[in-house]
Amino acid sequence: MAFSQFQPIGALTGVSFGISSSKVLRLADENGPEPPKDSTVLLPTMTTIVKIMFDILIIGAGPSGLCAAKTFLQHNPTSNIVILDSHSTIGGVWSKERLYPTLRTNNLYPTMDFSDFPMKGVGIGRPGHHITGEEMHAYLTACAHHFDLMKRIRFNTRAVRVHQVQEAAPTSDDGWKVDVHELGNPTTTTTLKAKKLVMATGILGVPNMPSLKGSETFDAPLLHSSALGPRYQDVLQNPHINRVAVLGGSKSAYDTVYLAATTGHKVDWIIRKSGRGPSWVFPSHTKIGPFKAWREKLVTRRIFTFMSPCVLPDHSGKHISWIRDFLHTNKVGKAITKRFWKILHADTIRDCRYREEKEDKNFSVLEPDHSPFWYGTSSGTLNYEQDFKALVTSGQVTVHRQDISHLSPHTIHFFADNNETTSLTAIDALICATGYSPQPPIDFFPPELHFQLGIPTTTDSLSDEEKAIWATYDQEADEVITKRFPQLIPPPPSIPTLTPTSVLCSPKTQESKQYTPWRLHRGIAPPTLTTSHTRNSLVFLSMHSNITNIPRIELQCLWSLAYFNDKLKVSPLQQVLYKDTALFQRWCQLRSPLGHGRQYPDLNFDQLPYWDWLVADLGLKVRRKKSVWRELVSPYGSEDYRGLVGEWIEKYGIDKGEGSDQNRREGEKRL
Repeated sequence: MAFSQFQPIGALTGVSFGISSSKVLRLADENGPEPPKDSTVLLPTMTTIVKIMFDILIIGAGPSGLCAAKTFLQHNPTSNIVILDSHSTIGGVWSKERLYPTLRTNNLYPTMDFSDFPMKGVGIGRPGHHITGEEMHAYLTACAHHFDLMKRIRFNTRAVRVHQVQEAAPTSDDGWKVDVHELGNPTTTTTLKAKKLVMATGILGVPNMPSLKGSETFDAPLLHSSALGPRYQDVLQNPHINRVAVLGGSKSAYDTVYLAATTGHKVDWIIRKSGRGPSWVFPSHTKIGPFKAWREKLVTRRIFTFMSPCVLPDHSGKHISWIRDFLHTNKVGKAITKRFWKILHADTIRDCRYREEKEDKNFSVLEPDHSPFWYGTSSGTLNYEQDFKALVTSGQVTVHRQDISHLSPHTIHFFADNNETTSLTAIDALICATGYSPQPPIDFFPPELHFQLGIPTTTDSLSDEEKAIWATYDQEADEVITKRFPQLIPPPPSIPTLTPTSVLCSPKTQESKQYTPWRLHRGIAPPTLTTSHTRNSLVFLSMHSNITNIPRIELQCLWSLAYFNDKLKVSPLQQVLYKDTALFQRWCQLRSPLGHGRQYPDLNFDQLPYWDWLVADLGLKVRRKKSVWRELVSPYGSEDYRGLVGEWIEKYGIDKGEGSDQNRREGEKRL
């Protein structure tokens, strides 16, 4: 078992190892540090247990994990922190092994950089262009080096299970145990201990691969779109693969279709007839009257966030908060709001050019069935170099709105209305752009912790008593939402009833496995206190989706720091935590029934009120603009929160932590 890539172990202070054998395992190679002198480790036949106590253990080296580490180190430069990641490179979904040539962010430069590390400063990205996958990977790698995080990252290491420490009496060493496997050595399990645990895996951890009847006989590559990076060469660069089928209607399906078409393949695009249909994917800019508006910036201007029926607290200030009340309580205001969404719907249809050529049914079938109001962040941006519409209208891409019955060799069979099947033959590969499962990426043990911590769990595993707890709070939340925003309950009749389930290809052939949604306080922390051993010691970052991710990530990380140190301006009452959590979750589900709201927070026009909510919890200044007018019409971004961590530290004090004065001085000097 090699620890050479994990060099900080030997340099950490206060490291303890479980002694179970007389045989000693050296924890460094000739290029690494010496192990602690008292390090003795069990070496059984199949499993190695190494009990190492860290101050903070972070799972995931993507944007959220990196941001968490730099935030915690700014507060305590000598904190004993380690980051685990199953990839061999930095970035999470932007790691080198997951990239493919046409991958780009939905965001235009420079909206994907941290407030304290601009992309411009390292020469990455171009104004007015979508940031490429290669640029995101390069930027996050540069960020890890800049904040001296590389030595803290243990690559090729997968966390497989988390245990709650259950000692007889609470001690300073209580917290969490994490079982990890090093890739390439799956028979060896390493157990790490941490006082604080940060789950920064995000919501893209478990691909939702549909179970298709006959898939074992398909006799051609069958893969999830998340595997396009590692399998790009053997699938889309394979001279024997000419015709590719893509299953799905979301932005990831658009990306997959575009990649396959621009690499010269004939593409059959399958969107389930029984599902929610295609999502909205539109240009990065739109017109509002005579003005050209950047859509990403549009949704972070307060004047437009007021148009959304939002249950989150309004921190916009007395000078302008009346506008939201007027728009949602006054008859004239309600008419204005309704008109706004109607205009936005019409403008989006125009921008997407769905109805320019009525005779072209192959492209018009991609028009979603409902207003963008209901879709949350399942929408996306046309971030392509070539005209996507031209690929479809030329006939290179053919769209099918049908349900798959089964597969046979190189053939996809569909259900037909007359109970007879039609089929696509000579298919050389099937790529499923079917999103991600609500199943959590890592199991917590004992299993009942899933319910207690607000982690998705299968509904059939819950007791009647457990189901009743949230049913009561959900009912109360629905009453509040109905009273304030009756237009959300119920949604339009033609929208299918959606439950937090994994999406299968065809409900006619498979049973859906139902999961409870993520139920986290502020979308970050468990809504319940498990035991005194683990109070304020666990957070989940980026179990969340919104258009502008980086400001949300930075604020969630600072909120987590305050949570770990018990410095939040929130109610400590258990009943209040449950009520707030239920209201937030139910509103997300009702606000974005065709997005991801049924599984986790999915915020579009409501992301700024969410950011306000977190800043208010921190006890810091919410309104960051220089005037009331700017507060109303100027968009928010990372630059508005620059220095916020320093503000919080100045208010609550820096944690000097454990360790020598020399270590503290060196750490503070680095920062």
